[in-house]
Amino acid sequence: MLAIKDVYKTFGNVEALKGLSFEVKKGTVFGLLGPNGSGKTTSIRIILSIIYPDKGEIEIGFKKIGYMPEERGLYPDMRIDELIIFFSRLRGMDKLITEKQMEFWLSRLELSDRRKDKVKNLSKGLKQRLHLLISVLHDPELLILDEPFMGLDPIAIKGLRDLVFELKSRGKTVLLSTHWMDQAEQLCDSLCLIKNGEKIYSGSLDALRKKHIKNEIYVEIEGNVNFEEFQGINKVKKEGKGFILIMEKKPENFIRELTDIADVKEFRTVYPSLEDIFIEEVGGE
Repeated sequence: MLAIKDVYKTFGNVEALKGLSFEVKKGTVFGLLGPNGSGKTTSIRIILSIIYPDKGEIEIGFKKIGYMPEERGLYPDMRIDELIIFFSRLRGMDKLITEKQMEFWLSRLELSDRRKDKVKNLSKGLKQRLHLLISVLHDPELLILDEPFMGLDPIAIKGLRDLVFELKSRGKTVLLSTHWMDQAEQLCDSLCLIKNGEKIYSGSLDALRKKHIKNEIYVEIEGNVNFEEFQGINKVKKEGKGFILIMEKKPENFIRELTDIADVKEFRTVYPSLEDIFIEEVGGE
């Protein structure tokens, strides 16, 4: 487990973190979400003891941590295999374990054919893969990814997303800092929303979505129905094979009335997207 408890941090007159608290459970993907300048990277640097808080506590229940920073730092004139071995030595890894891990991850991240290439000759996407390889080379229990989707094309984004799912299936814990709400929504079990260094919400994604449910439902019916005949419907929008209905209040009575006159093929509550929730919570920043 990783726990951040009432953490404060200032830089001069700037209050970067103001009593931030959240908890990351083992074996989960946790999202640290907020607009630019909200304190995400500062929080990560405090977790990694790169900088220290002015006040507060950090509890870390992981022995090995991997970190891929937003600002990528690789030695451009080194070959890929040389760079991997260099970082493995910094971590005190055994030579045989290094070779085994390097072969596995070069293959897994489709870099085997480029192992003799210099870093400076790699594309941005390949450099990102290499940085990720270095972050997981020592088989960390906790992997911290700071804005990992920045600058990636859709294929690379999918590859990274699949890898996060794979790591989770192997019992690893992932802390993901991002402002890409669509990716966070697909990946995260729990999250912390922060704004101006303060926690707005911390908990499960499901609970957050339920908290923001509006009186909107999706219905798909057989035949034609004039929704204007029903009371309490503010708006009707065509959506695929059905309709999204925006109701004045909870739709229990409406569903009973609808099933009396039509064959309802599908009915479900419409949950807001994480992007919609994010904009509502942080004020559209």
